[in-house]
Amino acid sequence: MASLDLGLDYKDAQKKISATTTYKDLKTQYDDTSKKAGESFDTAKQNVTESIDKVKEQTKRFQREIKNQFEQLLDINNLTGGKGSSSISYVKKTLIRVIKNIEPKIIELLMEEAINAVGCDQQQTYAAQVVYVKVSSIDLINLLKKDPSSKEGKVLFEKNPVNIQLYPFSMNKELYTRIQSGQPYSTDNGQQYIGQSGQALFDIQYVDTNNIGETGPWFKVTLPNRANNINKVGTFLADYYRTTKVVEFTNIMANIMESLSGAISISANVGVAQAEDTNKLMLIIQRVLGLCFDNKKEIDVSGIAKLAELDDIDESFFEFTDIDLRNIDQRVTNIKNGVVEFEDCGNVKLPVNYDDILNDLGTLNFIEDKDLVDAADALTQTLINNPEWQGFAIEGNIKATVDLNFLKLIVQGIAASLLSPKVLLPIFVMLKSLGQTFVDGVDSFVAFMKTFKKFFINLMSKIGALFVKELFEIIKKDILNLIQSVIQDVAKEKLDKRIIIILKLIQLIIIVAQFISDWRKCKSVIDEILWLLKIAGTGFGGDIPLPLLFASQFAGGYSETRAFIGAIEEMQKLGIPTGPMPDGSPNLDVLKMLGQMKSMASEEAENGKVQIAVPPLTMTPAGLTVPSSAFGKKM
Repeated sequence: MASLDLGLDYKDAQKKISATTTYKDLKTQYDDTSKKAGESFDTAKQNVTESIDKVKEQTKRFQREIKNQFEQLLDINNLTGGKGSSSISYVKKTLIRVIKNIEPKIIELLMEEAINAVGCDQQQTYAAQVVYVKVSSIDLINLLKKDPSSKEGKVLFEKNPVNIQLYPFSMNKELYTRIQSGQPYSTDNGQQYIGQSGQALFDIQYVDTNNIGETGPWFKVTLPNRANNINKVGTFLADYYRTTKVVEFTNIMANIMESLSGAISISANVGVAQAEDTNKLMLIIQRVLGLCFDNKKEIDVSGIAKLAELDDIDESFFEFTDIDLRNIDQRVTNIKNGVVEFEDCGNVKLPVNYDDILNDLGTLNFIEDKDLVDAADALTQTLINNPEWQGFAIEGNIKATVDLNFLKLIVQGIAASLLSPKVLLPIFVMLKSLGQTFVDGVDSFVAFMKTFKKFFINLMSKIGALFVKELFEIIKKDILNLIQSVIQDVAKEKLDKRIIIILKLIQLIIIVAQFISDWRKCKSVIDEILWLLKIAGTGFGGDIPLPLLFASQFAGGYSETRAFIGAIEEMQKLGIPTGPMPDGSPNLDVLKMLGQMKSMASEEAENGKVQIAVPPLTMTPAGLTVPSSAFGKKM
């Protein structure tokens, strides 16, 4: 029966992976020890097992905070990847590469959700008219108050200069230019803004008051008629978004590093109100990533929401507890003091070398494409290499901690880059053209998230799902490699190589059968992982229904490998060390258990038998058959 608690499912997966990886390590030690009886090991074996202390610490962290699906998968990856090809460093580079190539998918998601945000289908039309959009409503990060040539502006605005009607067009820079000029776009450039279709989309001007004298400031947007006077909302949005890059790699990296260290806010000396609003955005995104779209309406005990429809999310979703507010205040205080702290490193307040970080971010605009991922990967090392960190008593592996936090903040970085003036402008223009004046009340990230709840949650959760999918593929590959060694050991025990073929076929059938249609469905993802682990025989159990007993002839029989993995899992539950000794030598107590199990399996195979009482069976003309006994061999 499937678990009703996602948190327990993730913990179950971690336990099974830990036991299986420990088996793999111990089996290697057992084989080596058998060959070198009486000899000491010359070199320590690589320890790919989580220590008991670390597991206990992870348990404490689970109790302190709710982990979203991506973070749960990162924990699992820490077990499957370890120090190998799927370590945090490897995952980080892989996901940076995803960020680099993600824009087409984001445009697709943005287009879909933008049309939904306007509240209409693509065929709805608008009239040629003049509308006024508040600058503060679309510039939630105060980007347009920064000079694009400043050190902060260089990493937050587009990298290309404004080239009229050359695409992708640097619209954020152009909006800044409108503010400085005060003139309509058409006056300075000799034409209205032209869409990808070649038709005029709008003219735009920065003004202090609107048509009824209300103070703004505003962007005055003049909407002309399109060809044949057919002005479709969907066509307008598509024609506009195809003229600009909605997200740029450098901007995303800058916002991730901002979320990680506060470097940009420290450099720009942002106000308390803006810092608080931005940090509230980051916290709500964390909640969004914790939502699961599993067609269930309850909230499970781990705190991960499972909501069928977003209508079930009320205003309380955007409220902040006293603890939330204290954490936000602490974050804002750290920014004002120019420091950063990491929970896993003892919450030491470490100075931020923001100039170095901004300089390295700025160079991303000039690095060749083939070197871009490596350059972005090195940004966290720039933070760590701060000479002022010398002398601080930092707990744990600081690089692993910083890289892990970087990974957890990817979606926050994309969100801050995506919710920029050029992206929000056409949505607000279309809403105003349809008479929706409520958007004038949007003046902060919190107000935006509440006003555009469905747009925000759907877009952020779908972007988060892109990275869940990528991380899942990495984990699945590692699990398949891990259980392959177990499959081979089982096959050797049975001396029947056909078992490899049978198990591999089962493996392929399960993988094909478990098709995940929506990566926001947490149960689908963790169930897939648990299914993969069951291939290795670590998850079967329970009573077998009578009809299925006839299939027992196809069962593989007793396996000391599976039995030993189960024993490892039980020992780890009790806190009994199962890895190598502190000096790297084999854990002989555990290896002794494996030897004992192998000898018992050998004895059973040679001399074991079963005697079965056979009750009366079929009705014959003479009556019931006579009860008898039968003998067989236990495999």
